[in-house]
Amino acid sequence: KFDSIIDGKKINLYFLTNKNKLQATVTNYGARMVSLHVPDKTGKPTDIILGFNSLNGFITSGEKYYGAIVGRYGNRIARGKFKLDGKSYQLDINNSPNSLHGGSTGFHSRIWDAVQPDSQSVILSYVSVDGEEGYPGTVTTKVIYALTDDNELRIDYEIITDKKTIINVTN
Repeated sequence: KFDSIIDGKKINLYFLTNKNKLQATVTNYGARMVSLHVPDKTGKPTDIILGFNSLNGFITSGEKYYGAIVGRYGNRIARGKFKLDGKSYQLDINNSPNSLHGGSTGFHSRIWDAVQPDSQSVILSYVSVDGEEGYPGTVTTKVIYALTDDNELRIDYEIITDKKTIINVTN
């Protein structure tokens, strides 16, 4: 139910499993976690991620952020305005009167490039160009989802920009 092409890019699912059979599923649509199966008190694997079992569910839901990486700025920016080095910037208003989680087409709605180097991790990357949603600077964001053999889910972020900007990326 995730087999689709958006903006010329294929939507994929990436399945992660550690040696203890902890399982996670990630999609490159919004670099979002789709499922995380952990043992319940009886040992039965139980999905603890809130979301949908289809791409269409994520796209059409009134709640756009389930499981997603949000950015460029995770939170509200009052009236969608900020100043940086004396220059004013106007962002997309998607939570009137504010800008929320990077705007209408923030990181949550982008198709990320993905590489799965091994069965326990996936690396997703996205380049947000200068001016996207009103933000200054081109920002390259890399997110690594990994399951450790200690049954931890790690989410590591690496962000590089070519000029001063504001950034607050989260899941």
